[in-house]
Amino acid sequence: MLAFFAALLAAAPSPILAASADPAQPLASSDSSDILESAVPWWERITVTVDDKGEQQSCRYETSASQKGGETCGKAMAASVSSSGKGPSGLFTKLTFERRFSPGGRLDAGKLQPGDTLLGRQVLFLTIDAKGSIASCKIVATAGDAKPDYDCDKARKEQFRAPASPAPAARQAFMTVLAYGHTERVA
Repeated sequence: MLAFFAALLAAAPSPILAASADPAQPLASSDSSDILESAVPWWERITVTVDDKGEQQSCRYETSASQKGGETCGKAMAASVSSSGKGPSGLFTKLTFERRFSPGGRLDAGKLQPGDTLLGRQVLFLTIDAKGSIASCKIVATAGDAKPDYDCDKARKEQFRAPASPAPAARQAFMTVLAYGHTERVA
């Protein structure tokens, strides 16, 4: 089963970053008009369900910035997360790709629910300069067999909201990137 998860993860090398190409997403940031918040904690996640043939059955995008809960992924986001093979017969596999931003010294590593299997976790320590750019980035922890593709090079492409008043020093933050999943019997 872990090999199936790893194959799905490899098929979507950076689903959260790829999803940020959709300008309708509030935390997306690859577009210069989309700026990430740097002063408050936030999270975003994409959850994909695939059947035992590897066909995507659903894709859902959620963010802490939305009051309305999750929404169905746009076509581009759904297409960015695809399967490369069959899964266990008679089972649906639910995969979740998540980013958690923690400003200051508090780390939100994300808690898995009972039954979830950690595929990969990577924690980045960031400093954000007064212009909202990443001044430095260091991977400080990794876990799981499938390392998330979101790394310091991709983090440096992000743009964060600059502080309202000039900050005397760079802001510090943690970015936790998670990939996890579980299987459910087909009804």
